[in-house]
Amino acid sequence: MKKWFKILVSVLFTVCLCLALAACGDFFSYGGSNGGNNNSGSSSSGNNSQPKEESDGTFIYSGASIKAASTSISGDVVIPTSHNGTTIDTIPKDAFKSCNGITSVVVPESITSIGSGAFNGCSSIRSITLPFVGSQKGNSSEKSACFGYIFGTSSYQGGTRISQHYSSSVSSYEYYYIPSTLRTVTIANETVINYGAFQNCSMLTTINLNNEIIQVGISSFENCSKIEEISLPSISIIPSSLFSGCISLNKFTINGSVDTIGASAFADCSALSKINSETEETFVIPNTVTSIGSGAFNGCSSIRSITLPFVGSQKGNSSEKSACFGYIFGTSSYQGGTRISQHYSSSVSSYEYYYIPSTLRSVTITNETVLGYGAFQNCSMLQSITINSGASSNVGTKAFENTAIPTWN
Repeated sequence: MKKWFKILVSVLFTVCLCLALAACGDFFSYGGSNGGNNNSGSSSSGNNSQPKEESDGTFIYSGASIKAASTSISGDVVIPTSHNGTTIDTIPKDAFKSCNGITSVVVPESITSIGSGAFNGCSSIRSITLPFVGSQKGNSSEKSACFGYIFGTSSYQGGTRISQHYSSSVSSYEYYYIPSTLRTVTIANETVINYGAFQNCSMLTTINLNNEIIQVGISSFENCSKIEEISLPSISIIPSSLFSGCISLNKFTINGSVDTIGASAFADCSALSKINSETEETFVIPNTVTSIGSGAFNGCSSIRSITLPFVGSQKGNSSEKSACFGYIFGTSSYQGGTRISQHYSSSVSSYEYYYIPSTLRSVTITNETVLGYGAFQNCSMLQSITINSGASSNVGTKAFENTAIPTWN
């Protein structure tokens, strides 16, 4: 009996010892009672766990994030919208840095965030499709809203350094390095183009924009000197300097919702020959426009005919600089512009020098009520002036001095 009792005690002791050792193993494998990582570096099962990285040889996936598997990837790259059931929504900082063999990139609309310099050093890209401009959709007034943000501020061979302003402050700009090879940009799902977004992108020949863009910022396309045509069918304001320096722009359509054309909006667009017209050298500004800024068409030297709702900056102007016809062409000289003086009151000193296209021959005014003092004074290049009859009873002194005799329509 004693023998069996000793055996039973021995078995119970062994079982208890095994259970105790197993509990200790669990304790240490979880890093103690705090649940921390053990010394082997194995991942924690707690809240601080990191997504597991997976690679398919082209991309590395980490949760909803994606980056290049190596800098050797090349050719046309299409970033997937999902991986193993997880939607891809993030391209982190430097994700494709130094992938200089990539020739085109398509970023899907599932992406909601792109990090700084994500494509820095991608020196062979000729075409890129993006859901938005900069780091995320609807950016405004910050560095990350500039197109150059995704290419970064670090120099590389094959990158062109450009400055892009992101607000009206003189010091609010950044230098970005954009691939010199880049020619075509397509934006698929944006609503707002920020201040200076594409400013100085002189390498681009084509910018395709989705129709849902309702707002564009000042100088958004300034000095995009190779762009020939661009479409913005849903905006209501053409802001100041929007296309200033776009010397290759040859056609633009002002939609029926636009009520404002800002100062210098089309300045130095020397090739611009058609606005709202299929006839060469013809501008037609619709009656929906109620305000035109100073020098909006300065340097537009390819016009023979222009139709406007009013004379000067707005309907019903009188006795001020902005009531003169030359106001919308501005005071800065340019090749192909004729300098003329226009008085805006009877005071000897109340005059301004404006530069009007030497090619301009015909002007039509469609919705005016008042013609101010000296409105068309000295416009000797004009052969035809047609004005709506509603303005005929309120014509200022010297309104047609040294210019064509008007026809009232």
